[in-house]
Amino acid sequence: MEIRYSLALVTGAADGLGRELALALARRGAAVLVADRDPAGAEQTVRLVREHRVGGWACCGDVTVEADLRALAARARDLGGADVLVNNAGGWTPGEQYPAAPYDAWSRTLDLNLRAPMLLTQLFLAGLDDRRGPVRPAAVVNVASSAALGTEGYGSPEYAAAKAGLVRFTTSLGDPATAARARVMAVVPGWIGLPRAHEQVVALPAAERPVLVPPEAVTRAVVDLVAHGRAGEVVELT
Repeated sequence: MEIRYSLALVTGAADGLGRELALALARRGAAVLVADRDPAGAEQTVRLVREHRVGGWACCGDVTVEADLRALAARARDLGGADVLVNNAGGWTPGEQYPAAPYDAWSRTLDLNLRAPMLLTQLFLAGLDDRRGPVRPAAVVNVASSAALGTEGYGSPEYAAAKAGLVRFTTSLGDPATAARARVMAVVPGWIGLPRAHEQVVALPAAERPVLVPPEAVTRAVVDLVAHGRAGEVVELT
């Protein structure tokens, strides 16, 4: 698809990878709706997006709250409808992990990493169906994690399970009926070389330190999928 003049909705875009994704799309000429629960960070991302002479707007809310997701979809509709959706928001359970974590804590991790992208994708597809006139080819990119891969133990089972579900959710939407409405795709990066990851890696024993994936490799993969990707395509970055 032609990214220029499109509207991209990016979740978790107040900082980190989400901000990098928003700016990468802005550099290609997309206007960006920045979604995050951090209003100050979201506004800062909007200012950086607008430096590329494209539109930028902030929409603050919690993607684990259904009403907030519906408000986000409504905001995109008010702006003419999103052509690109990047489900980037995600994260581990704070504190203890499953099975020590209480139900509410690990359930929120499933909501954040799987249920939120599922609902927002559903709302995105419905928005496409409701638009009048020709709709440019649409794209959804889900940001998963290498935690979804493999059969070895993992420190946060609920996070790994949610991200594995996100990958299978993506491939399941490669069916012709959905693909005719939008291409749903995913990237599956390992640890991304953002400042927080660098701090965490330094604290690990040398033998356990992973190779960090450069943020620009992730943003490049996402932009390439939006432009040229196939429905159900999953790109692993490790």
